[in-house]
Amino acid sequence: MPYTHDVGGSSPLAPTIFYQLSSGCVMRIGITGANGFAGSNFANYFQSQGYEVRGIVRPHADLSLLDPNLDIQFTDYNSQDELKRVLEDVDVLIHNAGAVRTHTFMQMIEANVGTTRRVMEAFNHSSKGKRFIYISSQAASHPSRDMELAKEEDPSAPVDWYGKSKVLAEKIIKTECVKEWVIVRPCSIYGPGERDFYQVFKAVQKGINFHIGRKPQYMNLIYVRELAQFLELCLTQKTAVGEIFFASDGEIYTQQDFMHLIAEILKVKTFEIAVPVPLAKTAFYAGEAFERITGKTTLLNKQKMKEIVDVTWLCSIEKAKRLLGWNPQPNLREHLSETIQWYKEHNWL
Repeated sequence: MPYTHDVGGSSPLAPTIFYQLSSGCVMRIGITGANGFAGSNFANYFQSQGYEVRGIVRPHADLSLLDPNLDIQFTDYNSQDELKRVLEDVDVLIHNAGAVRTHTFMQMIEANVGTTRRVMEAFNHSSKGKRFIYISSQAASHPSRDMELAKEEDPSAPVDWYGKSKVLAEKIIKTECVKEWVIVRPCSIYGPGERDFYQVFKAVQKGINFHIGRKPQYMNLIYVRELAQFLELCLTQKTAVGEIFFASDGEIYTQQDFMHLIAEILKVKTFEIAVPVPLAKTAFYAGEAFERITGKTTLLNKQKMKEIVDVTWLCSIEKAKRLLGWNPQPNLREHLSETIQWYKEHNWL
């Protein structure tokens, strides 16, 4: 029988999977950047759901976050021959490989645009490949004003190198991908194995609840397993083809609420610190200088400052609800508890 899989949700679209393989075989999903936080969670999730998963990673990649039973293929992302080899028998490709932080704009373009083009071109030549799913970012859209929710059809106005590189990669996919394509723009992702939000968990554990400025900082969130479920709809639903979707759990949070809940779960008392905006900007500039001196990349640099200081990112998921039957069930407390448990089990906290 062709492979089918039930998806939860109350939408009439949700229980039915439209995308089936004519050969009757189990769908093989390729995931680039499968060793990182998001990629490993995607790979482990789809493996647990009965799909055949191929994790595509660079040589010498750290595989510690991956299910040891996964099919792992090492490849050179600069080699078309190598990419064609690892993608030839993949039905659906989730292209997740890329960079969030680099020292120069050209490095960011190479990581997120050049790599995307080479991967897409190799998949274009695949005789078996059906659908190309690109993991873009909410950063490819625009900041929100007056709590307005960004929509997919809005003009893009990214504020940093990362968002600009994602916009360029999206344009390449829309104009040059000959396979079915779907572009997903996740909001901030948290969950087991994540390293940026992890710094927040560490601060809270030490009794520090900090935020920049005195105004509430609003944001969307999505738990990494929720995002994997969102991608499952994108790889199975016909209505996903040729579309861009924001992905979030549908709720609006504040940074303060996020940190207060972490403190409750950890059972620690915190001291709240409102960092003045000018002082925060000074710290980001200092981080930029540190990067230049040491050659390391950090969370504190001018690009990150443009993304988070005096900026609000909110998006609408109405399109995903309408076309995909996306029906998230937000449970921040439970998901934070699972994340904290993972951090503790792996001696991160």
